[in-house]
Amino acid sequence: MTMNDRDISPTPPEAGKFSGFAGKMETVACPVCDGPPNPKLIFKNAKGVGFWRCPSCRVMYASPRFTQESLLDIYEHESFVDHAFYEDWSYEKWKRENRHRSYVTQLLKLDLLGRFLAQQDPILDVGCGTGLFLVEAQRRGFQVEGIEPSARLVEIGNRVLKSPVQQGLLEAFDPGYKYQGVVVWDVLEHVPDPLEMLRKCKSLLDSRGYLFVQVPNYDGLSNRMKTFMCRKRIRKTGFKHFGFPGHLYSFNRKSLSNLLNAAGFTPIVLESWSHHMKEGTSGLYHRIITSFMKTMCLSDYITCAARSYP
Repeated sequence: MTMNDRDISPTPPEAGKFSGFAGKMETVACPVCDGPPNPKLIFKNAKGVGFWRCPSCRVMYASPRFTQESLLDIYEHESFVDHAFYEDWSYEKWKRENRHRSYVTQLLKLDLLGRFLAQQDPILDVGCGTGLFLVEAQRRGFQVEGIEPSARLVEIGNRVLKSPVQQGLLEAFDPGYKYQGVVVWDVLEHVPDPLEMLRKCKSLLDSRGYLFVQVPNYDGLSNRMKTFMCRKRIRKTGFKHFGFPGHLYSFNRKSLSNLLNAAGFTPIVLESWSHHMKEGTSGLYHRIITSFMKTMCLSDYITCAARSYP
C-alpha cells in the first residue's frame, strides 16, 4: 500500500498521547530523500500513527509523530528515568549486576573503537545519557567526553557516575577542536532529523576521523517476525516493537548505508551482535550462530563503523 488520502491526512492531529506521554504531533516524509517518493505503509496503529518505508532509501519511519519540542519534554519527564537503577550506584555494582548484557555490550563497543582509534584520540559520545559508556571508556584508557540534551540525565551522570558529560543540543555544540571519533549509540532513531545530526557529526570530526553508530534493525529476525505477526493481526501489540513514540526510525543495512552516504560517510563495518555475544555465551554452536548473525546483520540492532570522506 502506498500513501494516499485514505492512509494519512496532510494535517496531523494537533496533540497525541502515547505510553503516558503527551505532546504536539506532526506529519513527516523520508528524512534522506530529496524527492517525494510514495512510501509503503507497513502498519498503522489504532491511534492513526503509520509506520512507513521509503522505496528509495529503505528507511522506515513513523508519521505522524511528536515534534522535536515534545520529544525533548519526554526526556525530561520524571518517568523517563529509572531512578532506582542509580540508587547506591557504583561501577563495581553495575559491572557485577549487568555482567551478561549491559556490561558486555559496552566491551563490544569499545573493542570496535579499538580497531580504529588509539587511546589518546579525542572521542565524543553524542546523546550519551548518563554517560555509562563514558565511564567504561575512561577505564579502558580512552579520552572521551559526552553531550546529552536531557538535563535530568546529565545531572545524574555528573553527580552519581562522575561522567564527563555536558548538557546541550548537538546542533549548537562547538568545542573549538576536532575529534578522531564520534559515537552515536542508539540515538539516530530518536532524533527528528538523523541526516542533519550525522552532518553535524562530520563537521566535528578530523578529516581522518571515524563515526560509530548503533541503530534498530527492522531486518533482524525477531523484528521481522513481530512485523509479520502485526500485519497479519496475529500479534495485537500495535507495532510496539518499533519503539514509538521514542523511536522515530528503524533501519537495515541498505538504509543505514544510504543515510551515511548522504551525510558524507563510507561504512566500513556493518554487523549485528546476537544475544549470545552480549551474554558472553561460548561453545561451537553459539559461535557459528553468532558469526552468521553478525555477518548477515540478523539481530535486532546494527552496529556500524564509518569513515568520513571529503
